[in-house]
Amino acid sequence: MTSILDYLSISLVQNMFMATVCACILCGVIGTYVVVNRMVASTGGIAHTTFGGVGFAYYVMSVFMVGWMTPMLGAVIFAVVAAVIMVVCKRISDLRQDTMIGVLWAVGMAIGVIFMCFMDRTVVVPASFETILFGNVLLVSRSTLLTMAVVTAVILIIVAFMYREFQILTFDQVHARISGMNVTLVDLVLYILVALSCVMVANVVGIIMIIALMTIPAAMANLFTHNMKSMMLLGTVLSVILSVLGLFLCLAWDSPPGATVVLAVGIAFVAALIIKRLSKAESAKADS
Repeated sequence: MTSILDYLSISLVQNMFMATVCACILCGVIGTYVVVNRMVASTGGIAHTTFGGVGFAYYVMSVFMVGWMTPMLGAVIFAVVAAVIMVVCKRISDLRQDTMIGVLWAVGMAIGVIFMCFMDRTVVVPASFETILFGNVLLVSRSTLLTMAVVTAVILIIVAFMYREFQILTFDQVHARISGMNVTLVDLVLYILVALSCVMVANVVGIIMIIALMTIPAAMANLFTHNMKSMMLLGTVLSVILSVLGLFLCLAWDSPPGATVVLAVGIAFVAALIIKRLSKAESAKADS
């Protein structure tokens, strides 16, 4: 155990833990809206579309020498565009949203592969497909960590400022329209917050497993409370505790950090389901 704790003196490991905490805060807060609004499929579509942005950024950096077009910025652009398209399809177009999710999911991944195929690898050395898709939080730099912290703070401020609007939109859209609320605009802001959160969480668990960390802690919290604020708080606490546990396990086992974190969260969710079911059974016996 001492050898594991010794890792904490290494700056890369410190960055790993701090980046994970930032991601977990977003997962607890924004993940609550994802679960309650049944946006899991939409979140998965946005998450996978970000791969196109990563490939696009590498291509622009290597071919056109645009240094400021980082993979994270490219992912943000593609994620936000995907969010806007989904809201347009949901609110305006007759096209089914699940169809558009499938299209964005597949096309986003395909665009990423093509751009990375045609980039100039003599100018820029890209991260491996494995790192992009499954994550490697040990590679998070101080600048990336700072960006994550700032984006997390901004998202939390927006959620606090628009909490009432988001709550009305979530539970009573008819009242929202009658009260004069711009439902489409509020929905768009929520989807954009989900998109930004996906990009931040990708730094920890990679594109493929974003959906797990964005939904499982909030879903676990929803088993024990239906109050939005309590769900956000409990989801955040569970996400942080389980993710940090997963990081310690990855240090002990020398396993991939992102996959280990998701595995820890998944096992905890199964345990929570069993506990909830046993609790219901005991309550039913007591009532009878």
